[in-house]
Amino acid sequence: MKKLLLFTALCAAWCAQAQKPNIVGRVTCKGKPVAGVVVSDGEQVVRTNSDGHYEMHSSKPCGYVFMSIPGGYETATDGLIPRFFGYTTHCDLDVVDFQLEKRPNDNFTLFISTDTHLRGDPEELDLPQFRKWYLPDISREIKHTKGPVYSLHLGDMTTDIMWHKNDFALRKYLDVMKTYPSPIFHIPGNHDNERFVDPAVPDAQWDSIAQRPYRQIIGPNYYSFNLGKVHFVMLDNIIVRKGALKNGRRPSRNDYQLDERQLRWLGRDLETVDSSTPLVVCMHVPVADWTGMGSDGTPEFAAKEGQRVMYDQIMPLLARFDDVRFLTGHNHRFINIPLTDRIFQHTLVSASAVSWKINGPESRLVSEDGSPGGYLILRYRGNRASWQFKPNGYRADCNQFRVYDLNRVPEEFGGQPGSNRCLINVYNWDSQWTVQVREKGRDLKVEQVWAKDPLYILIRRDALPTRPTAFRAVANPHMFSVEASAPDTPLEVVITDRFGRKYHQTVERPKKFDWQTE
Repeated sequence: MKKLLLFTALCAAWCAQAQKPNIVGRVTCKGKPVAGVVVSDGEQVVRTNSDGHYEMHSSKPCGYVFMSIPGGYETATDGLIPRFFGYTTHCDLDVVDFQLEKRPNDNFTLFISTDTHLRGDPEELDLPQFRKWYLPDISREIKHTKGPVYSLHLGDMTTDIMWHKNDFALRKYLDVMKTYPSPIFHIPGNHDNERFVDPAVPDAQWDSIAQRPYRQIIGPNYYSFNLGKVHFVMLDNIIVRKGALKNGRRPSRNDYQLDERQLRWLGRDLETVDSSTPLVVCMHVPVADWTGMGSDGTPEFAAKEGQRVMYDQIMPLLARFDDVRFLTGHNHRFINIPLTDRIFQHTLVSASAVSWKINGPESRLVSEDGSPGGYLILRYRGNRASWQFKPNGYRADCNQFRVYDLNRVPEEFGGQPGSNRCLINVYNWDSQWTVQVREKGRDLKVEQVWAKDPLYILIRRDALPTRPTAFRAVANPHMFSVEASAPDTPLEVVITDRFGRKYHQTVERPKKFDWQTE
């Protein structure tokens, strides 16, 4: 009996020791405790107590611990990076404290970029174009914006294949961006992981090894934070797998979904959020894409191959929320889809258009759907959101669409000589926008069509004459067709976005078609 009691006591002592906290810390603001702050190791989710303390017994799966910055607060930054996280060690006890700064931010502005694809290439001249078109433009807009300003980068800051070829990886990205005037919350894209992992490494370990440079240089690859009344979830939906052997090396391949640990964390994080809280889910690869026009003339969408697993993972977790907004990139073009009546997907055109590759004599930054390279400006006033596309180097108030006189566009670029038709590309269109065209005071019938952008087809052909199958134009539903009564009548085009902003253009016809077409 005594042996049994002794054994039981030893087991209890061992269990108590095994569950002893090995990560502890305190969240404070000017030395005072902040209670109720969510803290995580990437799997567990805990809150600070009334004295600002938190603790957990952790396997330290990610090598760091992070807090979900509460609304009404900010953190200090290390260069561009908000310091909401701290690295852990192999020691028995890690103490990771966090400091907050009070900042009323119920009303804030967010500058959102994706796919900058910097790589320091002397032939494709990405850095000169970046410094000419994107960096001064967005920096100027940020500096002229009143109130709290933050930024998001939705991934593909760099180009993985050039990490070694051009010695241009994530640290070089941070160096190029050092003059950027606001903190940036990042997530990784499929080109922000180590591409070449030791072939001897088992497939199950490739993802964690490929992520290592990002985690060491940028920070957590998934996390959450709050701005004002809005909860943001930043996800890494790239799983790196072992690829096929090629030329003696084994480059990686990617699956677009969440790993199991991240999925468990996401569920636990969302349990801390009320269903009435506006929720913004940020990740690199979108959950759905356009598939064409339906028989009723409206665009159709679906989770395509490679997206279905991710769609099925994430969507059930979001069902109870009243207002969900996805912010995604990857496709380098606009895809604005109402997934449900409460869940809206934004897919942004890239800052680099086609990764700075369509860089002919005019250095015209146009992406595969015809949209100019740029970024999105998202404003929250309490729980109400509004947004506007800002093209690199152009004013937002008069550069939301482009009109083609199809009489003057050759057939090889999608033209219809002799048809008296015009094609209007409304870049950031969604189903709440309207397109109105008048000729001699008379409204013309406007038809939404599934079409490719003529200017992009022209520029791609001229800039990449030796690569006829590379970066082909992509058909999309933000195209609108009208038929005029004659080849030389002017048209008045009025585009109204979902917030009532009107964009006007008088189209003098015949209208020239060349690289300079606006």
